[in-house]
Amino acid sequence: MTLDDIARVRADFIAAVARARDVGFEWLVLHFAHGYLAQSFWSDHSNQRDDRYGGDAANRGRFLLETLAAVREVWPEDRPLTARFGVLEFDGRDEETLVQSIDLVRQFKGAGLDFIDVSIGFSTPHAQIPWGANFVASIAERVRREAGLPGATSWYISDAEEADALIGEGKVELVMLGRPLLADPHWPYAAARKLDVERAAWTLPAPYAHWLERYRTA
Repeated sequence: MTLDDIARVRADFIAAVARARDVGFEWLVLHFAHGYLAQSFWSDHSNQRDDRYGGDAANRGRFLLETLAAVREVWPEDRPLTARFGVLEFDGRDEETLVQSIDLVRQFKGAGLDFIDVSIGFSTPHAQIPWGANFVASIAERVRREAGLPGATSWYISDAEEADALIGEGKVELVMLGRPLLADPHWPYAAARKLDVERAAWTLPAPYAHWLERYRTA
Protein backbone atom coordinates (compact mmCIF):
# COMPACT_ATOMS: atom_id res chain seq x y z
CA MET A 1 0.00 0.00 0.00
CA THR A 2 1.20 3.48 -0.81
CA LEU A 3 0.68 6.31 1.66
CA ASP A 4 -2.22 7.45 -0.52
CA ASP A 5 -3.72 3.96 -0.27
CA ILE A 6 -3.46 4.11 3.51
CA ALA A 7 -5.18 7.50 3.60
CA ARG A 8 -7.92 6.20 1.29
CA VAL A 9 -8.60 3.14 3.44
CA ARG A 10 -8.67 5.25 6.60
CA ALA A 11 -11.26 7.46 4.90
CA ASP A 12 -13.24 4.32 4.04
CA PHE A 13 -13.25 3.38 7.74
CA ILE A 14 -14.58 6.83 8.60
CA ALA A 15 -17.30 6.63 5.95
CA ALA A 16 -18.40 3.17 7.10
CA VAL A 17 -18.55 4.30 10.73
CA ALA A 18 -20.59 7.35 9.78
CA ARG A 19 -23.09 5.13 7.97
CA ALA A 20 -23.34 2.84 11.00
CA ARG A 21 -23.85 5.86 13.25
CA ASP A 22 -26.52 7.38 11.04
CA VAL A 23 -28.63 4.22 10.72
CA GLY A 24 -28.60 3.74 14.49
CA PHE A 25 -26.01 1.07 15.31
CA GLU A 26 -25.28 1.22 19.04
CA TRP A 27 -22.02 -0.77 19.34
CA LEU A 28 -19.04 -0.51 17.01
CA VAL A 29 -16.24 -3.09 16.70
CA LEU A 30 -13.07 -2.32 14.77
CA HIS A 31 -11.66 -5.60 13.44
CA PHE A 32 -7.96 -5.49 14.27
CA ALA A 33 -7.46 -9.28 14.29
CA HIS A 34 -7.31 -12.51 12.30
CA GLY A 35 -5.00 -11.42 9.51
CA TYR A 36 -7.25 -8.61 8.32
CA LEU A 37 -5.62 -5.36 7.26
CA ALA A 38 -4.99 -3.80 10.68
CA GLN A 39 -3.58 -7.08 12.01
CA SER A 40 -1.34 -7.29 8.96
CA PHE A 41 0.13 -3.92 9.84
CA TRP A 42 0.68 -4.95 13.45
CA SER A 43 2.24 -8.37 12.87
CA ASP A 44 5.93 -8.46 12.02
CA HIS A 45 5.21 -11.69 10.12
CA SER A 46 3.21 -9.80 7.52
CA ASN A 47 4.51 -6.25 7.85
CA GLN A 48 7.76 -5.94 5.93
CA ARG A 49 7.51 -2.20 5.32
CA ASP A 50 10.55 0.03 5.73
CA ASP A 51 8.73 3.34 6.17
CA ARG A 52 6.95 4.89 9.17
CA TYR A 53 4.32 2.11 9.06
CA GLY A 54 6.81 -0.74 9.46
CA GLY A 55 9.69 -1.91 11.60
CA ASP A 56 9.37 -1.41 15.36
CA ALA A 57 6.18 -1.72 17.39
CA ALA A 58 5.54 2.03 17.33
CA ASN A 59 5.52 2.08 13.54
CA ARG A 60 3.60 -1.18 13.12
CA GLY A 61 0.88 0.14 15.44
CA ARG A 62 0.61 3.48 13.66
CA PHE A 63 -2.12 2.47 11.20
CA LEU A 64 -4.26 1.06 14.01
CA LEU A 65 -3.89 4.14 16.20
CA GLU A 66 -4.49 6.56 13.36
CA THR A 67 -7.58 4.64 12.28
CA LEU A 68 -8.93 4.53 15.82
CA ALA A 69 -8.36 8.27 16.26
CA ALA A 70 -10.15 9.02 13.00
CA VAL A 71 -13.09 6.80 13.94
CA ARG A 72 -13.30 8.36 17.40
CA GLU A 73 -13.91 11.72 15.73
CA VAL A 74 -17.13 10.54 14.08
CA TRP A 75 -18.47 7.87 16.47
CA PRO A 76 -20.72 9.26 19.25
CA GLU A 77 -19.21 9.36 22.74
CA ASP A 78 -22.35 7.81 24.24
CA ARG A 79 -22.04 4.60 22.17
CA PRO A 80 -19.39 1.94 22.87
CA LEU A 81 -16.33 2.03 20.64
CA THR A 82 -14.58 -1.33 20.78
CA ALA A 83 -11.98 -3.35 18.91
CA ARG A 84 -11.21 -7.00 18.37
CA PHE A 85 -7.44 -7.30 18.47
CA GLY A 86 -5.10 -10.23 17.84
CA VAL A 87 -2.63 -9.87 20.69
CA LEU A 88 -0.35 -12.82 19.89
CA GLU A 89 0.44 -15.38 17.21
CA PHE A 90 1.44 -18.57 19.10
CA ASP A 91 4.68 -18.45 17.16
CA GLY A 92 7.15 -19.11 19.96
CA ARG A 93 7.56 -15.41 20.78
CA ASP A 94 4.33 -15.02 22.70
CA GLU A 95 5.64 -13.06 25.70
CA GLU A 96 7.43 -10.48 23.55
CA THR A 97 4.42 -10.04 21.28
CA LEU A 98 1.95 -9.93 24.15
CA VAL A 99 3.91 -7.23 26.01
CA GLN A 100 3.95 -5.10 22.85
CA SER A 101 0.25 -5.73 22.26
CA ILE A 102 -0.69 -4.77 25.80
CA ASP A 103 1.23 -1.52 25.40
CA LEU A 104 -0.70 -0.83 22.20
CA VAL A 105 -4.00 -1.55 23.96
CA ARG A 106 -3.02 1.05 26.58
CA GLN A 107 -2.58 3.50 23.72
CA PHE A 108 -5.98 2.46 22.34
CA LYS A 109 -7.46 3.37 25.72
CA GLY A 110 -5.78 6.75 25.63
CA ALA A 111 -7.16 7.33 22.15
CA GLY A 112 -10.72 6.71 23.31
CA LEU A 113 -11.34 2.97 22.98
CA ASP A 114 -13.93 1.76 25.50
CA PHE A 115 -13.52 -2.01 25.37
CA ILE A 116 -11.16 -4.67 23.97
CA ASP A 117 -12.14 -8.09 22.59
CA VAL A 118 -8.97 -10.15 22.96
CA SER A 119 -8.22 -12.54 20.12
CA ILE A 120 -5.32 -14.00 18.10
CA GLY A 121 -3.50 -13.02 14.95
CA PHE A 122 -3.49 -15.72 12.25
CA SER A 123 -0.58 -14.03 10.50
CA THR A 124 1.73 -17.03 10.12
CA PRO A 125 1.11 -20.60 8.91
CA HIS A 126 3.66 -21.80 11.46
CA ALA A 127 1.57 -20.90 14.51
CA GLN A 128 1.14 -23.64 17.13
CA ILE A 129 -2.30 -22.70 18.45
CA PRO A 130 -3.31 -24.68 21.57
CA TRP A 131 -6.93 -25.21 20.55
CA GLY A 132 -9.11 -26.08 23.51
CA ALA A 133 -11.95 -24.82 25.67
CA ASN A 134 -11.53 -21.18 26.73
CA PHE A 135 -7.89 -21.19 25.64
CA VAL A 136 -7.69 -17.40 25.26
CA ALA A 137 -9.39 -16.59 28.58
CA SER A 138 -6.24 -16.31 30.71
CA ILE A 139 -4.60 -14.13 28.04
CA ALA A 140 -7.65 -11.87 27.95
CA GLU A 141 -7.55 -11.56 31.74
CA ARG A 142 -3.94 -10.38 31.60
CA VAL A 143 -4.61 -7.90 28.80
CA ARG A 144 -7.56 -6.27 30.52
CA ARG A 145 -5.74 -6.18 33.87
CA GLU A 146 -2.48 -4.70 32.59
CA ALA A 147 -4.04 -2.35 30.04
CA GLY A 148 -6.78 -1.18 32.41
CA LEU A 149 -9.51 -1.62 29.83
CA PRO A 150 -12.69 -3.72 30.12
CA GLY A 151 -12.47 -6.80 27.96
CA ALA A 152 -13.96 -9.89 26.41
CA THR A 153 -12.83 -12.97 24.57
CA SER A 154 -14.24 -15.87 22.60
CA TRP A 155 -12.76 -19.05 21.05
CA TYR A 156 -14.13 -22.43 22.06
CA ILE A 157 -16.54 -21.04 24.61
CA SER A 158 -19.85 -22.80 24.15
CA ASP A 159 -20.99 -24.06 27.56
CA ALA A 160 -23.22 -21.66 29.48
CA GLU A 161 -21.77 -22.51 32.88
CA GLU A 162 -18.19 -22.09 31.65
CA ALA A 163 -19.05 -18.74 30.08
CA ASP A 164 -20.76 -17.61 33.26
CA ALA A 165 -17.74 -18.68 35.34
CA LEU A 166 -15.33 -16.63 33.21
CA ILE A 167 -17.38 -13.54 33.99
CA GLY A 168 -18.01 -14.47 37.61
CA GLU A 169 -14.28 -15.02 38.23
CA GLY A 170 -13.50 -11.60 36.81
CA LYS A 171 -11.47 -12.85 33.87
CA VAL A 172 -13.61 -10.92 31.37
CA GLU A 173 -16.59 -8.59 31.42
CA LEU A 174 -18.26 -10.25 28.43
CA VAL A 175 -18.05 -13.50 26.51
CA MET A 176 -18.34 -13.22 22.74
CA LEU A 177 -20.01 -16.01 20.77
CA GLY A 178 -19.73 -16.94 17.13
CA ARG A 179 -20.10 -20.58 16.18
CA PRO A 180 -22.40 -21.46 19.12
CA LEU A 181 -24.91 -18.95 17.75
CA LEU A 182 -24.57 -20.35 14.23
CA ALA A 183 -25.34 -23.80 15.62
CA ASP A 184 -28.20 -22.56 17.80
CA PRO A 185 -29.56 -19.03 17.23
CA HIS A 186 -31.41 -19.35 20.56
CA TRP A 187 -28.27 -20.17 22.54
CA PRO A 188 -28.82 -17.24 24.96
CA TYR A 189 -32.28 -18.58 25.83
CA ALA A 190 -30.99 -22.11 26.40
CA ALA A 191 -28.12 -20.71 28.48
CA ALA A 192 -30.48 -18.59 30.58
CA ARG A 193 -32.59 -21.65 31.33
CA LYS A 194 -29.53 -23.72 32.21
CA LEU A 195 -28.34 -20.99 34.58
CA ASP A 196 -31.81 -20.64 36.16
CA VAL A 197 -32.16 -17.02 35.08
CA GLU A 198 -35.49 -15.60 36.18
CA ARG A 199 -37.84 -15.09 33.22
CA ALA A 200 -35.35 -16.68 30.84
CA ALA A 201 -37.71 -16.28 27.88
CA TRP A 202 -37.03 -12.55 27.88
CA THR A 203 -33.61 -13.13 26.36
CA LEU A 204 -35.69 -13.55 23.17
CA PRO A 205 -37.64 -10.88 21.27
CA ALA A 206 -40.68 -9.74 23.23
CA PRO A 207 -43.32 -11.44 21.03
CA TYR A 208 -41.56 -14.81 21.45
CA ALA A 209 -41.05 -14.27 25.16
CA HIS A 210 -44.70 -13.38 25.72
CA TRP A 211 -46.01 -16.63 24.28
CA LEU A 212 -43.32 -18.86 25.79
CA GLU A 213 -43.86 -17.39 29.23
CA ARG A 214 -47.62 -17.65 29.00
CA TYR A 215 -47.95 -21.22 27.73
CA ARG A 216 -44.94 -23.10 29.08
CA THR A 217 -42.21 -22.91 31.66
CA ALA A 218 -39.79 -20.41 30.19
